[in-house]
Amino acid sequence: MRDQLTDEQIAQVATDYRTADIDDTTKIMLEFAVKVTKAASSVTPQDLDHLRDYGFTDEALFAIVEVVGFFCYVNRIADAFGVELDDFLEHRRDSLHLASQN
Repeated sequence: MRDQLTDEQIAQVATDYRTADIDDTTKIMLEFAVKVTKAASSVTPQDLDHLRDYGFTDEALFAIVEVVGFFCYVNRIADAFGVELDDFLEHRRDSLHLASQN
């Protein structure tokens, strides 16, 4: 997504993707990513069909779930061991926290 969005759009997504100035397809994908993050077992065949209606292939759906799962995995390990954000992310802590709450 980074190569498709401006810095302003990325800041908007970090604040609240639902109100960000981005296309509907990206919003639908982010909504799905949030659902997978919060309750993967609640994903239904209708959710997948809805994404397919927006042009996502099965391979793309797998990639979305794979990336979300990877980040959930890494974050759990980091949280369990108390790993701190590196210097690059430290000044973005507030916006990252807000994005994870949406």
